[in-house]
Amino acid sequence: MQEGGATVAVLGGGHDHLFPTAHRRLSAAIVASGGAVVSEFPPRTEPLPGLFPRRNRIISGLSDATVVVEAGASSGALITATWALEQGRECFLLPGSIDSPSSAGCLSFLREFAGQARIVAGIPQLIADLELVDDLSGVAPVPVAPTVAAVLVGLDPGPRRIAAALLAGRTTADELVATTGLPIAGVLAALTLLDAGAYGRYRPVGGLASAIPRRRGPRTPRPARRPASGAPSARRSRGV
Repeated sequence: MQEGGATVAVLGGGHDHLFPTAHRRLSAAIVASGGAVVSEFPPRTEPLPGLFPRRNRIISGLSDATVVVEAGASSGALITATWALEQGRECFLLPGSIDSPSSAGCLSFLREFAGQARIVAGIPQLIADLELVDDLSGVAPVPVAPTVAAVLVGLDPGPRRIAAALLAGRTTADELVATTGLPIAGVLAALTLLDAGAYGRYRPVGGLASAIPRRRGPRTPRPARRPASGAPSARRSRGV
């Protein structure tokens, strides 16, 4: 919203049951900025755990691609990934260490849907594969704000460490890893999710914290690709 884009939020219950309830103000801001808060569920439907996998198919359907980062064997993100393939959307996975439990789901999914789901090594590859920009060299870095307190207030520990490092002039992924002590996957995740107040959103592009231009014009739709028989229903039976 801070960058002038339209935000769509998809609920796992009725419109009168926002979850968490603290997001009521955010919901109103989304609508006021020209976005939408949508739900397939009727009013008074409580956001029960079993409804979120159904909700996720709408999220994957609205998206050009689904990216799963370090999902465990029973992660609900794999349900969303399965929906993405069933809907003919792109699906990318970024596993961590091969012996880490948090990578088991990604690795299993890549084996099961080889040739459909793809491994992604970083943000530049993702941008190129999705044709988000034609030339990364034209992407301008986000200005680093001088007021540390205004940026760091209210952030979770991981994003706070990343924001502090950015404000100190650390801009490459290697510098952020060395400064914060976070693993590279944690750095990339924090950069992607970090909302630095009035200074906008930091995103990793080509090893730098940069702004990603929005894609111009429509993309050619890709043909639907169905996963192996029986796999989606098995995935959807899991809880979140």
